[in-house]
Amino acid sequence: MEASRWNKKWLNAVFFCVLFMCTATVTQASSEITFTCQAPYYLGKARDTVAPGERIQALFSIESRSTQDKAADIRISLPPGFLPEEEYENWQVGWQGEQYYLYRQIKLAGGYSQWFDLIAVQAAASLKEGTYNLTVTVDDTVLQVPVNIAVEEGAVTDAPVELEDIVLPLDREGKMDDRLNRNTLVLRDRSWDYYKNLLRGKGASNQEVEAIHPLTHLGLDIKNTARQQRLVLATIQLLDANTQQPVTGLFTPGTTSEDHEAGSMGGHEDRLVALIALNGDMRQRIQLPVYADEQLVSGGGRYLLQVELKDKETPLLVKTIPITIIKKDMKAAAVVGIAVVILAAASIFALRRLRQVLKIMKTRWLVTIALFGAAAFAVVNVPATLLNDFFHILLGPFGFMVTGLFHGVFLYMMIVALVMLIPYPGVVALMTIIRMLLGMLAFGQLSPIGLLSYGTHAFMLEVLLIGSGMYGRIQAGHAVQHVSFRQIIQLALICGIADSAATYINLQGMAFLYRMYYADWYIALILLMNGFVYTAIGAACGTLLGSRLSKVGGD
Repeated sequence: MEASRWNKKWLNAVFFCVLFMCTATVTQASSEITFTCQAPYYLGKARDTVAPGERIQALFSIESRSTQDKAADIRISLPPGFLPEEEYENWQVGWQGEQYYLYRQIKLAGGYSQWFDLIAVQAAASLKEGTYNLTVTVDDTVLQVPVNIAVEEGAVTDAPVELEDIVLPLDREGKMDDRLNRNTLVLRDRSWDYYKNLLRGKGASNQEVEAIHPLTHLGLDIKNTARQQRLVLATIQLLDANTQQPVTGLFTPGTTSEDHEAGSMGGHEDRLVALIALNGDMRQRIQLPVYADEQLVSGGGRYLLQVELKDKETPLLVKTIPITIIKKDMKAAAVVGIAVVILAAASIFALRRLRQVLKIMKTRWLVTIALFGAAAFAVVNVPATLLNDFFHILLGPFGFMVTGLFHGVFLYMMIVALVMLIPYPGVVALMTIIRMLLGMLAFGQLSPIGLLSYGTHAFMLEVLLIGSGMYGRIQAGHAVQHVSFRQIIQLALICGIADSAATYINLQGMAFLYRMYYADWYIALILLMNGFVYTAIGAACGTLLGSRLSKVGGD
């Protein structure tokens, strides 16, 4: 009994091993070649149904894990109502019964081999709703691929692809760049990159390689009502606004940095070329990076941006929009550089004449200058600093219309009143120094722009007051203590011109040091209102106030 039990156990074990080996062999033999077919195949979001008359993409894939080379016969039978393309590169089209079929033979290498192809077929517009099967046969293995046909609401077949809009500038996330107007390109200034890299310790790096950074992004809004899927070649180039001839400016970067043509000029030097995919969505936005080189653009201004979409060799779509190119020039750097040199020379000259100026000043005059400087700080700097953000929230970029009252009317009313009281060179500079020092101590207003702003205001006023002889005429008028209308106009013009020049230098300093660029009309408005109108009003009021104070205070 015990021997028979052991014999039965051994027989069962041998039987299960033989059965397992046979099953594995069958599975291995059947799994040497596997294939799939996905229809409809979409590059974007998957869809469960297609509409009658729609172009359908089918992705066929086959794998071979055999150790030997294999040859496979592939046949795809189309159901009635499905039509093949007019021409295929590698497939043969046949007709059997009432339906078309596609046929080809492929060779699969031994070891591991994979082969796939994207096949397009056309669903007839007369198809009714329902499920149709594509019959895929590889050698003796048959696979049924169901395709659901349904009429979609609002779907229009055989409609051409439309390029509805070109949107720029966009950031990397596809959002509009609020810092710039629409259809505007601001070119980078790379003229100082070499020296910046040396100062930062990068060394003398390849400037062309560093130039391969997108300037901005643009979006192509495509309307694809027929839900076509295809690869499209997009060509983007600049055109002259007058002649509509292509001009240089955009470029396509090279593929790799190892190529001898690598760098910013490695691809196409006169246009931007990209391969894009229509994924079958009815509406699709394709975002592309924009590469531009300021050295290739002859100058800023108005241009035309032309986008051409090509399918194979046939032009598909062409759309042109006007754009504005802003090319950073050296104007801001030149203005700031000249102003710094002049201020440095004026400061050296003023330090050498400081002792002579202080000898002329009486002690009570110096006290009066200090009081006016402190009063100007309290009336101008404090409210303007504390309320600047508040007015900016309420009025946006036009907040200067309110804060300009402090910097224009109130400030120059006190400056001119002090000049009427103490008409001697250096008065304006000393008052400005007091106001600047108090601003630094109270609000930490110590910056290159602050020094440039205070210095240019004081320098321009002193130069114009001395050059026009206004100090001498005011001293002579103290005897009669009478202010003429001509004198009011002269002081208003002097202060308006001085403040306009100082404000312009300040704006150029903001552009050069902090990359804060303003539109030309905005700069003109600031110079007109803040620089001249408010200042002239404050100077006229200060002339009358200073005359009254001189009568009260005497010498």
